[in-house]
Amino acid sequence: MKRKMGYGLLFLFILIMAAGCAQKPVSESGTNEPNHSGSVQPSNNGGTQVEPNKEEKQTVEVYFADTQVLELEKREVELAFVENDEKYKKTFEALQNNDDTELVSLWEKVELLSVQSAEDTLTLDVHIPDEAKLGSSGELLALEALTTTMFQFDEINQLEVLVDGEALDSLMGHSELEHPIQREP
Repeated sequence: MKRKMGYGLLFLFILIMAAGCAQKPVSESGTNEPNHSGSVQPSNNGGTQVEPNKEEKQTVEVYFADTQVLELEKREVELAFVENDEKYKKTFEALQNNDDTELVSLWEKVELLSVQSAEDTLTLDVHIPDEAKLGSSGELLALEALTTTMFQFDEINQLEVLVDGEALDSLMGHSELEHPIQREP
């Protein structure tokens, strides 16, 4: 009886392993290796689709604080970009650059280290020097300016903000920082 049960378990194990291996995609060459024939698969992330090496232009909304750092005000900026990561980088740079004397950029002294987008998540890695750190209300407004600006892109549903490559509990030491920040429904 034990022998039959042992053979049954062995057969079941082999059957499960064979079913798992059979689900791997097979390329045209007949191997399980991915096909790297140079063709580019189109991204299906919604939003702005950019053709290779074709510069696109888009007007985006960026948010700055009033001079008393009490509320945000919207400004429109036109960006030219070739790919989505470049669009996000230029949008962040637009948050840093303000030529209106009635408004304050809360991200002006923050250094952007990297921008990466994957599926519906945008990851921004920043360096915040001491002179860029704000008080608690300034930190909250800076996060609101960043999230409102970046979530205008339909393809972005999550925003991951790293400080020097690390997912810290707080951006500037005052307010809790979610990982990742979710788009509000």
